[in-house]
Amino acid sequence: MRHLLYHIQPRCAHRIAAVCLVLLLTILSGTLSHAQDGYPDYIDLYINDFAGLLTDEDAANIRTLLMDLKRDTGIEAVVVTTGSFHDYGGNHETIRSFATGLFNSWGVGSKEFNNGVLILVAVNDRQVWIALGAGYGEEYNDKMQTVVDELMLSYFRQSNYSRGIYQGVRGVIQVLTGEWPPDLGESMAPTSAYTSTRTGTSSSTYTSTQTDTGGGGILEPALIGGGALGVLGAGAVGVQRLRRYRRRRCPGCGTLMNRLDETADDMYLESGQKLEEMLRSVDYDVWKCPNCGNHKLLPYQAWLSRYRRCPGCGYRTLGVRTERLVAPTYTSTGQDKITRNCRHCKYHDEQIVTVPQLTRTSSSSSGGGSSSSSSGGSFGGGSSSGGGAGGSW
Repeated sequence: MRHLLYHIQPRCAHRIAAVCLVLLLTILSGTLSHAQDGYPDYIDLYINDFAGLLTDEDAANIRTLLMDLKRDTGIEAVVVTTGSFHDYGGNHETIRSFATGLFNSWGVGSKEFNNGVLILVAVNDRQVWIALGAGYGEEYNDKMQTVVDELMLSYFRQSNYSRGIYQGVRGVIQVLTGEWPPDLGESMAPTSAYTSTRTGTSSSTYTSTQTDTGGGGILEPALIGGGALGVLGAGAVGVQRLRRYRRRRCPGCGTLMNRLDETADDMYLESGQKLEEMLRSVDYDVWKCPNCGNHKLLPYQAWLSRYRRCPGCGYRTLGVRTERLVAPTYTSTGQDKITRNCRHCKYHDEQIVTVPQLTRTSSSSSGGGSSSSSSGGSFGGGSSSGGGAGGSW
């Protein structure tokens, strides 16, 4: 028996090795083909989280928002995360080039109307790009840039990629539909510091606005999660509050400064800054030196405020209202009128924009459309001309 086993075992070992080699080549075949064409294959119509950046909660909420967007408007939007866009080969020198090529390779959006959107985050490259279908006008590039700058990068700089992607998806939907989708998460909007473009007031002791985080910005996410998420959120809030309210030394004499209360700090605010506080678009802290009287003004911007920065006066007092003039149909585009009015300087602007046509959702797709692992079916065959917006952190 031992003699028999001695002869059988090597044969079995060779067979097992052969089977393993075949399985390994089968698994790697897709990866090898990806390296040849320069793009990964999609596994889902809504979320392709190759880098594993999304929490289960945010992924589920993003899927719901994007499925509702497609159901209600026919617009296909997909989120993609990767380590580096260089991992797939190809001759792409920029994330914009890679995102555009990936968009066209997958065919995101309607082939007729080219109204798709692809949100790509390359975490190791520290870059993000929102690629738009060729059917969108140039005005959408600026709107998507606002989404990147004001809703995504602040979170990314805090390594909170999941929340940044989630809020970015909400911002994209707001741009496309004119309305904010419901916040399905348990987190409130962040407040972040920014550097003001105004350099001073009539007071000679005014110190120009600066942030205190070495370029990262002060982020104060008011997370109200439960369990482990709630514990982490509470810890993050505590740390950020300590950073905001810690005592600062006077840049002039080195004495510890005092933070003024909301009533006392009004005398150091301009009329536009007071209006920003009243509209809750920006909250200001004033720190004053008890020794030499020098003071420092620090602004904290509410990212999800409906008020934008006015091109006339520079304050975040610009209200934007979208009015649907002509509803889009499956055979024709629609029209929206966007009206901008500033509460401070009376700046006024009106613009008529084209709303992409609706596209019907295919009912012949196989597979579960709401599956958590694969949405089944395929994209509509749309293309991008390279429009969109992006940023780095």
